[in-house]
Amino acid sequence: MRNTLRSAATSALALVLVITTAVGVEARAASQAATLGAASLTGASTWVLRGSGWGHSLGMSQYGAMEMAKDGWSASRILRHYYTGTTYDAVTDTQILRVNIVHAAASLSASSVAIAAGGGDFTVSVPSGTTRSMTGGLGDGLSFVRSGASVKVSCGGCSGATSLSGSSVTLTWDTAAAADRTGMSIGGRVYRDGRTVIYPGAGATLEAVNHVRLHDEYLDYIREMPWSWPKEALKAQAAAARGYALRSYSSGVRSVCQCHVYDTTSDQVYGGYPAASDLPYWPAWRSAVRATGSSSTGYVVRSGGSVVRAYYSSSHGGRSESNEDVWGGTPLPYLRGVADPWSLRASNPRASWKLSPNGATVAKAFGLPDIARLDLRDRTANGGIRRAVATSTAGRAATITGEQFRTRVGVYSIAVRHLTRRFDGADRYAVGAAVAASVAPSATSVVIAAGDSTLVDAAVSGPLAGTLGAPLLLTKRGSLPPQTVKELDRRGSKVRTAYVVGGRAVVSDSVLASLRARGLTVVRVAGADRFGTSEAVAKLMAQRRTVTAVVLAGGDGLADALGASGAATAVNEPILLTPAAALAPATLRALRATGATAARVVGGPSVVSEKVVADMRNRGLSVVRLAGSDRYASSSAVADFYRARVPVTSEVVITNGSDRSLVDSLVAGTRARLLVLAPPSGLGEEAARTLQSTPLLETISAVGGTASLSASVLEAASLS
Repeated sequence: MRNTLRSAATSALALVLVITTAVGVEARAASQAATLGAASLTGASTWVLRGSGWGHSLGMSQYGAMEMAKDGWSASRILRHYYTGTTYDAVTDTQILRVNIVHAAASLSASSVAIAAGGGDFTVSVPSGTTRSMTGGLGDGLSFVRSGASVKVSCGGCSGATSLSGSSVTLTWDTAAAADRTGMSIGGRVYRDGRTVIYPGAGATLEAVNHVRLHDEYLDYIREMPWSWPKEALKAQAAAARGYALRSYSSGVRSVCQCHVYDTTSDQVYGGYPAASDLPYWPAWRSAVRATGSSSTGYVVRSGGSVVRAYYSSSHGGRSESNEDVWGGTPLPYLRGVADPWSLRASNPRASWKLSPNGATVAKAFGLPDIARLDLRDRTANGGIRRAVATSTAGRAATITGEQFRTRVGVYSIAVRHLTRRFDGADRYAVGAAVAASVAPSATSVVIAAGDSTLVDAAVSGPLAGTLGAPLLLTKRGSLPPQTVKELDRRGSKVRTAYVVGGRAVVSDSVLASLRARGLTVVRVAGADRFGTSEAVAKLMAQRRTVTAVVLAGGDGLADALGASGAATAVNEPILLTPAAALAPATLRALRATGATAARVVGGPSVVSEKVVADMRNRGLSVVRLAGSDRYASSSAVADFYRARVPVTSEVVITNGSDRSLVDSLVAGTRARLLVLAPPSGLGEEAARTLQSTPLLETISAVGGTASLSASVLEAASLS
């Protein structure tokens, strides 16, 4: 199977979602989440898919060959790279190839054109045994239809018979007396060389097949690569096309089309006589076709002495694939996956692409009514999709191959992956500054939180930063770190107010003095303890925006609070802390002060008891508990609940969920995106499920250095 450049040149862990008795919309949403378990809440109406490359990714990359030729590679060397262990040899190529140019037509028409002065004559004949024939000239029109099991041709202006009928009809032009002067327009395309035979097709249809000499009459018109490209790339393309045609010839005539090859991307694009705009480039292509200097031989790719079917496509996503990984079957020694960085250069319009197929299209590809989760983790050795698994909202799963996914969904290649980026730094303060730098430079406020304490006070600061449209920067208890100072310097005089979250025990007065020395108005946002600090933050947020819901986390459940911080920031919901056994007075005051009518409880009963939930319910709040078997499952539950609520789901933030790395989650929350926690050992099933259930996801942002979240984990996330 071929791909043309015409357009270019032109199991999962069950999620435990514990729902408290609740009323209204919140209760219904929670009930739905519990029913779906490990699936997303709804089937997606649109999926966003990103990737690189175009085609099946086997054999030669055409854009890669073009860039290699620019780098000085010869055609032989290009081909040896893409076809492992092969040779570049001359073979005889005078075979007469049958090329189907019109398939399964109810009728067709033809007429002659003059390519040069004196052209236009043609003859029409039926098989031997009949003496009838007709001749025509410039502009005479031919009409072909089925007549029972025969083909009937009519020509009102022709000499001899005005109609003929036979088991086939042969149309001949470009005779020795008028060599290369006549072209025949058939099915809207002009052909200069060969002879066309019209055969009966399946049912009541017709097949038009050009009979052409492979060496030139066929290869001269191959339109698989722009003829303006470098010479060595054209020679490589000519050899690949010749080998493909020879292997097709040796397989015999296909009865369905009366041909060896089609003229489309099903085989190779055989384009007919060039348009005027292409004629200046045609000599370069014909020269590449004739690279041996012989009128009867041409170069091909051979493996073990045999001509190979030299598959090729527009470009690869950085690597080609091995044949068994794409189409199955026995591994072929010459179709091994190889590196192809040339395909990723800027000249390739499909070096990076984004498509947004609708949910119905994706669901149909899997034979499902809808899709809530799309798992693409099963990858080939070269990074392409080997198998894709989709799960419907009802929990039904279906699997298709990567190549089926490409063709059915309509993506350009199986090299599908999310974009990735990393907010990195030498330490936690540098990481915080890196994330802060992504906040708009017009911000007039900054939030300062302690990065070297237990982080409990700081855990509630993300939503405040979001409400203020401010960056969140970390500080040591006794002094501003150089990285934080550098970011403040970069922002300059636009920043006029600093909100410091936490009391003197976590952020000393000397830090506030340093901020005032910079000309900033400093506001300490703190309470008598962690619960009081969360109260103070919530009240400050409520002064800026209407608060309808809060996130409630255990005062000792830091990971749960931080796992919810991205979503809470995105929808401006304060994070309140509470003791496990009963609501703290400060928490009660915050609930009253904000006027919230709903609460999202993050974590299980060990961090926020059922008594606390019942107390809030008795106070008239709608309550949903977002919890799982551990912090990773809880963060996944949070993502499921908020996925339809947060404004942006094209980006998901990932951090290491272990205790030593939770400070990264603290600053990650200010991205105001869904946040997933990955375990120290890898991506984790819960994190993968969250990514796979976020249909509009394009970019995965890691917060923290590689010592915290390894490159392999981020890579696994990108391929999820």
